[in-house]
Amino acid sequence: NKFKDKVRVKYPYVEGDIQWDARATIIYPIICMLAGFFAGMFGVGGGIVKGPLMLAMGVHPSVSSASSACMILFTSFTATTSFMVFGLLIPEYAAVCVVVGFFA
Repeated sequence: NKFKDKVRVKYPYVEGDIQWDARATIIYPIICMLAGFFAGMFGVGGGIVKGPLMLAMGVHPSVSSASSACMILFTSFTATTSFMVFGLLIPEYAAVCVVVGFFA
């Protein structure tokens, strides 16, 4: 397998690389699935829960931050779309949020 090949050739992992050994391949997806479940149960974006989780896994902070922002982007887009579909989106408020979000 690829992980064993990297260990055999003494691959130089950089800070923040996840070493996908047999344990990590099983544990990390389970933890992320549980984090996603609880994020959904409490109504927060997955990035809010998984960002600190990635830091605990040893992922570089800038990678964790960018990944969290990407997850939150999709969560926000989905929430906005559902508000639009059900006719609950107030266009004036949405416009203000878009402008503030663009400049923030």
